[in-house]
Amino acid sequence: MSLTAKFALFTSALCVAVIFSITYLSYRISYKELESSLGLQLEAIVRTGATRIDGDKHDQVRGMADQNAPAFLELRDVLREIKTANELETEVYTFRQKGETLEFVIMTNEKPFIGDTYQIRPEMRDTLIKGKPAHTQLYGDHHGEWISAYAPIFDADGNISGLLEADYEVHTFFALLREKFIYLMLKAMGFALVAMVLSVLLAKSVTRKLVYLTNITERISLGKMDTPIEVKGRDEVAKLGGSLERMRESLVMAAKMLD
Repeated sequence: MSLTAKFALFTSALCVAVIFSITYLSYRISYKELESSLGLQLEAIVRTGATRIDGDKHDQVRGMADQNAPAFLELRDVLREIKTANELETEVYTFRQKGETLEFVIMTNEKPFIGDTYQIRPEMRDTLIKGKPAHTQLYGDHHGEWISAYAPIFDADGNISGLLEADYEVHTFFALLREKFIYLMLKAMGFALVAMVLSVLLAKSVTRKLVYLTNITERISLGKMDTPIEVKGRDEVAKLGGSLERMRESLVMAAKMLD
């Protein structure tokens, strides 16, 4: 392998490694930013939506016997409006705390399941205890992978009647992330291609001077010292050319003295 090829290969590999490392770091940063952005977006949805839910009517829904009660039907319509207005692809629910678990109260589903239990997630506790809206990071359960957000529902006395939940299913998250990653990869490939071209041009520039000096020194070794050595620039190769030129001049002077 020629020196040009070796130099171009090394510099290209180095540039590609650096660019793709930066791209990966950008991808990880985008992952976290997108995860946070979706969580905050959902949190804003439930924060606003919870203010539309009447906590006193929410307390009236106690079990499956209330699935046709006016309170349940009215609140279900509110949840469906929230879902439609915010273009949510997943169902929207409300819960109330029951001991160390939650139970479903209102849901947008066609078939209600009032009273079914749900385990309390750590992110829910601030909402249940302090009434603070919250959102999760990406997590998985037996239904799939999600990002969720919660907001408190208050009754007329300011007590927490329950919480409102909205979710993004993971395919939405990864679809957005994939778009960002593809964009970053295309940019990285473009920069890598430019880096490879520049490295090849630089390698040729350097090796062209070395080939020139090699040919000159071959001529000197054969006693042909009539051609001055001229290498333009201020780099190390140019300095080497200057040293060889001084050596050639010394050899020429020595040869004249011997004559």
